Amino acid sequence: MYLFDVNIYVHMHREDSERHTEILDFMLPLLKSGDTFGYSTLALNGFMRIVSHKKIFREPSDFETMMKFVESITSHPASRCIDPGPAHWQLYRHLCYEHKPSGNLYPDVYFAALAMESECTWVSCDSDFKQFRGLDSLIL
Repeated sequence: MYLFDVNIYVHMHREDSERHTEILDFMLPLLKSGDTFGYSTLALNGFMRIVSHKKIFREPSDFETMMKFVESITSHPASRCIDPGPAHWQLYRHLCYEHKPSGNLYPDVYFAALAMESECTWVSCDSDFKQFRGLDSLIL
């Protein structure tokens, strides 16, 4: 099962993204296939933070459009919410000690641990995820 990074949602949603068409070409067949996919509420929260930010986009996404996009993910019949389970903190802690992240890498460690614990393939545009041994990832 695939689990998606914030940047996948941003590129998929924002038509002004340089990777919009590429990500749509990957995502639309998946969404139409009926294959189960996961979503993280934390990733969707990050998506909302970014696409509504006036310092990132000259014309940020309006609330209704952004929420409609989120609802299309969470209400999709093949979607499953992936939450941290009982082993998440221990795995997260292990990855922190192994990689000694700082700043913006902490969410990456969180998402890597989430995908690893749930045995999902992490899909991202961020090559930083290649560093996590044991993480099944697809970097677009």
